[in-house]
Amino acid sequence: MKRINIIRVTCAALLAAFMLPFTACSKSSKGLTNHMTEKEISEAKETEFMLLDHPWEKEQQEEDTSLFDDAKEKILFAPRLGSIVNGDPVFNAIPPEGYDGGSGQTVYWHVDVNNGSTTEEAVIDFEDFGDLKTKLRAEFDKDIANGQNKVPVNEEYRRLIKLYEAVIDGSAELIDKDYLDSYLEYYYKSKGSSDTDSYYWQMDDGKVAAIKDNIREYHLYDEELGLTFVVHVTTPDGYDKEKAYPALVMTDAVWRFNDVTSLYGLMAEGKAKPQILVTVGFEYDTDGWDNEVRGNILCNNKKEFLDFLTDNMMPFLAATYKFDYDKTALFGHSQGGVFAHYAAFNYDLYENKPFKRYIIGSPTFWTPYFTSVEDYESYKNEYGFFERNKTYDRELFIAAGDKEDEDYADFYGDNDSTTEGVKHLEERLIKNGVNSYKVKFYDSHHYQYVPDLLAEYCSTAG
Repeated sequence: MKRINIIRVTCAALLAAFMLPFTACSKSSKGLTNHMTEKEISEAKETEFMLLDHPWEKEQQEEDTSLFDDAKEKILFAPRLGSIVNGDPVFNAIPPEGYDGGSGQTVYWHVDVNNGSTTEEAVIDFEDFGDLKTKLRAEFDKDIANGQNKVPVNEEYRRLIKLYEAVIDGSAELIDKDYLDSYLEYYYKSKGSSDTDSYYWQMDDGKVAAIKDNIREYHLYDEELGLTFVVHVTTPDGYDKEKAYPALVMTDAVWRFNDVTSLYGLMAEGKAKPQILVTVGFEYDTDGWDNEVRGNILCNNKKEFLDFLTDNMMPFLAATYKFDYDKTALFGHSQGGVFAHYAAFNYDLYENKPFKRYIIGSPTFWTPYFTSVEDYESYKNEYGFFERNKTYDRELFIAAGDKEDEDYADFYGDNDSTTEGVKHLEERLIKNGVNSYKVKFYDSHHYQYVPDLLAEYCSTAG
């Protein structure tokens, strides 16, 4: 395999080099065709700026939780998925389906409580329930010996044994995945209610309030996905509505508002080029932190989400804002990086082409939410782009943290780690004659570098 040597240069030098091909682009006057359906148009709306009112708290308060009123009095079992034992979720070493107290097999995961990663997977074969209890106790004791607090460990053991007993005697009530998912959403919301500001939308309220007059809020329904997205558009200080501006479109809005306020400040101080900042997030009643929720859109339904951005959202916004499409960028990180990579190599299939640049941050090509997708490995040939096209006329900035592989080492399996995936992507770009790209590895773990990445991009984007 060809070894790629990544040369680390100063931030300013690298970004200046990265932006060289961009400065030659002229402002575009071409328009976009709006492909929204009648239903999507009728439900699209601009609202008052609700973010500072923390509407997710209202959603949580008004949510009908009567379905779960008696969960604390029951043992609920979803075979192969998980269980609820007197109100507490149980996922580790759950009973085999139809377990009757005889022999069987289960898996116990030893977990690092500091970061949630699996440190060891123990396959337990047992002759009967008594043998199982002995072997499970040994695994729980390993956790205590490795420094975990014995009180919660012992409580978890107690719940698990209670679950097995209920499955054996038939008193466990079977539930399906939908009920389990709904309960878990309710459970974790209630546990996080004392810290809902950071749990749902990561931002500094004071800094957002200082620029709120430059932020407009839209709620756009997408019929393909059956979801409503919250879109915030932040215009730069001194915004001139008659002038065309580049847009920086960012997925995962739940994490982006600290970046929005920071980038706004840089632009106001003249340290960054004026841009229209667009963040795309889930509706307030949806947990945008949840990887399964994110993966469903960014990985499982990449095409439908790209349809929404390309043919719905950008044309809708273009009726109000003038965009310089030759300098407009789409940014995604982690699973969002998987999506940004997909978008970068499928733009040719669309009549609308609102994005000239793609910022691909730490694409997690190994994530189970991505590898479970049929034909996911087509990412390795850029989704057939170079079978359809002889050249590539977009610009790419691909980034990752040089320390991040250790963060998720237990999940890679036979797949590339994040940094390996980036290096192999560069190899393929070289092979296909693409030269309008830059790769940068930051001195960082998985996400800590993102504010620097976006600040550098906006500071040098011509």
